[in-house]
Amino acid sequence: MDRFRVIFKCNQKPDERKFLGGYEKGKNYIGRSFNGLFQISPKWGSSLPTRVIPRKVFDQYFELIHN
Repeated sequence: MDRFRVIFKCNQKPDERKFLGGYEKGKNYIGRSFNGLFQISPKWGSSLPTRVIPRKVFDQYFELIHN
């Protein structure tokens, strides 16, 4: 499953009304990418829910560092 793992940086704090709260500008996060979608969480591996977002939304707020 590591082949789907991504590391990304928050470039702009997402709008919490879009269920993307908990991210801080300038911090790095871990998630997964598959089929053009990104599964992300502000605390990967915790009890917080993950969100699946399309690349277009991902690119508005985040920058892919490593995949």
